Amino acid sequence: MTVEPASGWPLSAQLAQVLRELINSGQLAAGDRVPGEIELAREHGVSRDTAQRALAALAEEGLIIRRRGTASIVAPTQPVREIRVEPGTRISARLPSAAERELAQAGRWVPLLAVAVPGWPEQLYPADRTIVVVPAEDAAPPVTGPTGFPGGPAPAR
Repeated sequence: MTVEPASGWPLSAQLAQVLRELINSGQLAAGDRVPGEIELAREHGVSRDTAQRALAALAEEGLIIRRRGTASIVAPTQPVREIRVEPGTRISARLPSAAERELAQAGRWVPLLAVAVPGWPEQLYPADRTIVVVPAEDAAPPVTGPTGFPGGPAPAR
């Protein structure tokens, strides 16, 4: 992805997405130095302020750690979680409240997947670290945890 001034999408959001893709693909790994504002501005043809806003957004999401006077680094990442659900499960996405974000340990502006298995309270998962697997209707039922909730521990009742 490149930064396209004519796209109608804010340049800082485009630049943040470029960096996000580098991090998610592993091209920038945990602990790696993130290019600085001046370097990003020069490389992508944007202002230093635009680069600063892109880096601030990634820091708010928890993807990078900003350090004044020294290089920012890619933050340690949590592993991707795979959850298996049964047919009939309702899955939706939304931006979380502050309490939901803390409960799900999601970065700022990271949407949550709300998974509602029939008969169970809704569970929230960070959308950037969750893969939902829905088996084909003719497949075997999902593997459940010791309490019977698919994909992990049972929610508190």
